[in-house]
Order: sequence, then C-alpha cells, then structure tokens
Amino acid sequence: MFIFLYGPDTFRSREKLTELKKKFISTVDKSALNLETLDGVKLDLNKFRGAVLAEAFLAKKRMVVVENIFLKPLKKNSHEVLKTLSEIKNENIIVFWDGDVGAKKLKDSSAVLFAKLEKERYSQKFDLLNEAQLRKWVNSKIKTEKGEIDIIAVNMLVNWVGDDLWQMNSEIDKLLAYCKNRKIDAQAVEMMTKNKLEENIFELTDALGQKNKARALKLISDQLESGTPETVLLSKITWQFKNLLQVKSLADNEPANASYKIAKELGLHPFVVKKSLGQVRNFSLDELKKIYRQLLAIDFSIKTSATSAKTLFDLLVAKY
Repeated sequence: MFIFLYGPDTFRSREKLTELKKKFISTVDKSALNLETLDGVKLDLNKFRGAVLAEAFLAKKRMVVVENIFLKPLKKNSHEVLKTLSEIKNENIIVFWDGDVGAKKLKDSSAVLFAKLEKERYSQKFDLLNEAQLRKWVNSKIKTEKGEIDIIAVNMLVNWVGDDLWQMNSEIDKLLAYCKNRKIDAQAVEMMTKNKLEENIFELTDALGQKNKARALKLISDQLESGTPETVLLSKITWQFKNLLQVKSLADNEPANASYKIAKELGLHPFVVKKSLGQVRNFSLDELKKIYRQLLAIDFSIKTSATSAKTLFDLLVAKY
C-alpha cells in the first residue's frame, strides 16, 4: 500500500501522518519495531530498498515513512525508487510525506515519481484552508480541547493569524491556558495573540498607498528573509487587498463612522475594518482592482513558473 501526503498545509498533513503511525502501532505492531522513517532529501537507495522490501518482524507488515523526497531534485534516483516500488510483493505500508510540491519544483525526473504517487488511491493533498474552513477548524480544535470561544474571538483569530495552522495551534494553546474554565473572548485574543505579520501587512499597505516604494520593498524583503513562507506572505497581502476592495465599495455609500456596520456586513473584525478605512483613502477603486488582479497573477506564477517570489513582489511594487 502506498500513501502520499503532501501540500502547503503541513500542519494538517503532519497530523495525518501522526495519526497513521499511531494506528499502525496500536493495531499492527505495538513494539514499533516495524516502523521506520527515512530522510528523502538524502535518500540512501540501498537503505530504501532494504526498508520497503524487508519482511516484517513478528508482525503482519512494516510501515516505512519517507519524508521530503521532493524537496530536492531526485535526478536519476527517482527511476530507482520507482523500480523498487514495482518490486514490492509484501503487505508493507509505504508513506511518502512532503510539503508544497509545485510544478516548478518538478522539472526533472522526480515528476514521474510524483505523477505515480499522486494517482494512488490513498494520495491526499492538504491545501491551505479558506476563511470559512479556518473558522470551522478553530471551533473544532477548541471544542476538542474542552474549551469554548465566542464568534467574535474566532473571527479575530482567523483575521489575525490566517491560514498558518502552526501558529494558529500555538495561539489556541496559549488562549486555552489563559482562559482556563472560561470562554475565550475578543479581549483575550487581543491580549495574547501574536500578530507581527499582520502589523507588517498593514504597514506594507500604507507604504503602497503613500507611493513609498522603497519602504514597501524593504517590508517585503524583511518578511521573506525572516523566514515567512512566500505563500503565507502572498495570502496575507491578498487577504488585505480583498478587504480593502470590499471596504472601499461599502465605505463610499456609508458615513465615516459606520465601521461596525461594515464589519458586520463583511464578517470582519472591527479592528480590521477600522484600519482598512484609514487606508482606502489612499487608493482609488480601480487601483485596488488592479493590485488585486496582480496578486492573483503572482499566485499563479509562484505555482507554475521558476520565477522567484521576491522578483514577482518587486515587480508588483515597481508597476504600481
């Protein structure tokens, strides 16, 4: 049996991998002697062959986990991996785990291996969750941990943290500890939640609105150099310009003090709407539409071309 877990949402794919390991230990081999994990980045083909072709020891089957095999080009090694997989006659479970596997990373022989694994019955791609899915995930996570949270606090968490479930999980753990025996509310989120990237996105939006290209370029560069994944940074920028478009469309027909009414209509936290109302004055509706279209184009390019994300971000700022 081959299982392929991959996609940009590494938190959920890791959870799935952990679940599979626990199930294997509890139902197949309580000693865990037949569970082995291999580093796909520095894959030793002889060790790989030995692991997947070996018969289980005092159990029905083995589980072999190969992590990050697509992180670097496999070159000719992918053909050897495919050949080995075709030779398996036992009931061993072979699990391949990877992060975001984009087309730009598969312009080598590893594409053949990826195509095979992607078509397997137990292949599962973990895409980043959208806002509605995030709200559902947060509620479910907190309920599982025997906690409670109100809807305003959920919306604030989703707006502030976004689709980074690693950070979201960390923030939820802190909130549950802080609000022990009481419901998590907006005040608790505002006090406990880390929101540095969000602050950076607001600063970046301000810089673009003020035509301060040097400042905008530095903010983007700082985020990428600090380790923020390009897809996360792009999703945050796109999220904010989507908010600006929506707020701009409504603000033109509402009095200046209607932030709470707009927030309710859009399902955004009043803090986000208040910040956005202060920024939309620096953009025309056509400018916001143009930037939003460019952000969607960048998203497509990151997934389908070899052009670096930083270059695409720099071009966005230069064109505006």
